[in-house]
Amino acid sequence: MRSVFISGVAGGFGGAIAAALAADGMAIFGSDTHASEEICRTDVTDEAQVKAAFDQAEALNGPVSVLVTCAGIMPSGTESVRIPDMTVEEWDSVFAVNTRGTFLCLREFLRRREQAPLHGATAVLMSSAAAQLGGYRGSASYVASKAALLGLTKIAAREGAAYGVTVNCVAAGPVRTPMLEAATTPESVAALSARIPLGKIGTTDDIAAAVLYLVSPGARWVTGTTMDVNGGYRMQ
Repeated sequence: MRSVFISGVAGGFGGAIAAALAADGMAIFGSDTHASEEICRTDVTDEAQVKAAFDQAEALNGPVSVLVTCAGIMPSGTESVRIPDMTVEEWDSVFAVNTRGTFLCLREFLRRREQAPLHGATAVLMSSAAAQLGGYRGSASYVASKAALLGLTKIAAREGAAYGVTVNCVAAGPVRTPMLEAATTPESVAALSARIPLGKIGTTDDIAAAVLYLVSPGARWVTGTTMDVNGGYRMQ
């Protein structure tokens, strides 16, 4: 049974991905700032806590062969903060979770798999279509923090290939989650839906299905890529 570590498991993406991977027979270890009997309380911005969470995951389920980084935040409110109006504190708080937190989880995973390689070891980082488009509504802190993950995916894929680890990214389009609802209004969601060729906002199950493929044996020759899951919102 493959051992999976998911950060941000209490969020919309994390919960759906955990359910999909568990249904496929994988052993799930979930971390989040919102702890419960099933979730390990972890602040992904703290490297000691990340290491401790991986120690616990491997003690329970064996060496982690699948990492999915879902922990992320965006500025609160339905109005984007313009760059001239943004404070350093607002910028740093988003980068701390979205970029530093992803880096710390990925670094811990790669360290362990370099020391003890596993067949089929793979990581999936969670980015956003906002990072590719420049964000029509997203604040600069969110857009830039998610854009950093596109580059991190590529360098991690190059380095991880030396010991058999694949690293990919999912750039999620507009998906119904509590985070999206907090940052939008019903009117803005309707307008957004109208700009999506498939005519609707996505679901967390759409994202989970993409992750399920990327961690499957069928994707063993896929690495360094970003999969767009957005209903055609961003076409190249």
